[in-house]
Amino acid sequence: MFEVVRQLKKTNPDLKEREIEGVLFILKNNLGDSAELKNNSGSRSGLKNNELITLTGLPKETLKIFKSSMSNLLEKNEEYIKLNEEGSRQLSSLDLRPYLWTLVDIGTPELAEKIQQIRHDTLLKEKREFDQFFATYKTTSSKAAVLYEKGMVDGKNIAILGDDDLVSVALGIKYPNYNKITVFDIDDAILNTVKTLASELGLKNIETVNYDARKDLPHHFEDTYDVVTTDPPYTSGGISLFLNRGIQLLNKSKDYSGTYIFLFYGNSFKSPEKTLKIQELILDYGLLIEDKIDKFARYSGAESVGNASSLYILKLTPFIKNIPVLSKPEIYTFENVKEEKFPFVDHYTFKFFKVPRNVLISKKDLVNNVESFCAAHKLKIVDTKITNFKKSGLSLTFILSTSNLLLHTWPEFSALHIDLITCVPIYNKENMVKTLSKAFNSFSVEARKIE
Repeated sequence: MFEVVRQLKKTNPDLKEREIEGVLFILKNNLGDSAELKNNSGSRSGLKNNELITLTGLPKETLKIFKSSMSNLLEKNEEYIKLNEEGSRQLSSLDLRPYLWTLVDIGTPELAEKIQQIRHDTLLKEKREFDQFFATYKTTSSKAAVLYEKGMVDGKNIAILGDDDLVSVALGIKYPNYNKITVFDIDDAILNTVKTLASELGLKNIETVNYDARKDLPHHFEDTYDVVTTDPPYTSGGISLFLNRGIQLLNKSKDYSGTYIFLFYGNSFKSPEKTLKIQELILDYGLLIEDKIDKFARYSGAESVGNASSLYILKLTPFIKNIPVLSKPEIYTFENVKEEKFPFVDHYTFKFFKVPRNVLISKKDLVNNVESFCAAHKLKIVDTKITNFKKSGLSLTFILSTSNLLLHTWPEFSALHIDLITCVPIYNKENMVKTLSKAFNSFSVEARKIE
């Protein structure tokens, strides 16, 4: 590892060494469009700060810290980042390697150039009230290309939930063998632009629908499409709502070839809990993450997430769940949506298999085993209720001083399920599976932390 990389790692602990080397490679070679511009002295002016964000996909604050940490090697300039004489001297002798900021580079320069000209001619303006951040021309080309390469264009019905990136137009120009494209958008300016371009360019079978995803989807659009692509508001409410609408729009495949949602989501790598929440939502819907391509899409104006988003290619499975959504009106990031939390701090479920039948049918043993578990983990039982079911199944409800524990048995399947919620942290929680396995004489168990 180069010494300069090692030193920069000390002041930039959140970056990998290869990422640091990749940024230095960009600076050493003065890459980027703005670096080609000449200043008054005739030398190249360096990269604009925002351009470095777009090239790397790293958040604005992260690169701000990086820039400060190597200020002795940079010229003093608020708008640009460029090596000074000492920086050029130090890096010139190093065999720095470029970093693959994304593992997929797809699309065609010709289509990107066409989209650039269209953008220039249409003069569309981003509307922050709809969380619009226009993708780069190359990204629009890439969004169309990835649909095509995954077999989701030829002969397919395509739904686009929000099309400020003009993906419908890119598809119509480069990949015209789809059956139909329907653009759903809340912004009339986007819809009118798509309609006008489709007419002027002779793009076939592109329809537009003014639609606010917070309202019910008209029934005649349900179960109609083979693929949905969407770049929704980057809030958990926005993602959940748009996933729900996407599932409603898609044909429910009867085989394993699948119908798909192409979801774009961006977030700072310093807030992994937000990304984990999105992945939980995806799994809750029963969607399979077939591919995830980090930093696939690039934008302008979204510096807080590194001007980048990742592509999740989601496949509908036979286990799909169309979860009813009662959407709050606040789904956009500018509304400063706060995550609401329930007042419990621990929620676990346990599924036990191969439980001895005598354990499952004995009320006394079940109560004693739960009491033993609660004592081991300092959970106080204040009330107990037992309900009998057919085939000897039992449900036991234990009211705890800090919430509740529910237990149900299926003797015919040698199975037992426990749902535990508490309002205070559970004592010695890392050993709960061991305690329960011993109590119920079964070591075949699935444990899951819900919250």
